[in-house]
Amino acid sequence: MHIEVDHCPTSKRKHYFISVSLNKKESISFDHTIKGVRVIKQELVGIENSKKLQIAGEWDTIILKDRKFINKYHVKWVDQGEIDIINGEVWKTVWEKKISGDLDESLLFYSRLVSDNYEDLDQFGKELRAFEDLLSKEIYKYE
Repeated sequence: MHIEVDHCPTSKRKHYFISVSLNKKESISFDHTIKGVRVIKQELVGIENSKKLQIAGEWDTIILKDRKFINKYHVKWVDQGEIDIINGEVWKTVWEKKISGDLDESLLFYSRLVSDNYEDLDQFGKELRAFEDLLSKEIYKYE
């Protein structure tokens, strides 16, 4: 499973963004950010190379593949409502649904676990398997 977790180490602020690739042009993402507490499906609809876009935020994102840390990259985000431009890729939100309180707490836990320990995830195999199982179960509801 290819998972991207925005790097949000443990803090007093409750936020996360976790994205699971369905294929090269679709993803399902779990979001507790300024846009709400929700699950969304997004489609890659194009490329935007304009340097004049106003960046709404920047952060790092952690890539996991089959419960292993692969890479971390820097994100520049342009917010255009239902359209998000991430490092020049244009992603359109196709649908969104609310996340339950229990799921929200579980996703916050896993996001922090990955963010706090991404360079040494080998010791968290059991937790990462449970994280993948949770994401698979949730994604299955929407496919």
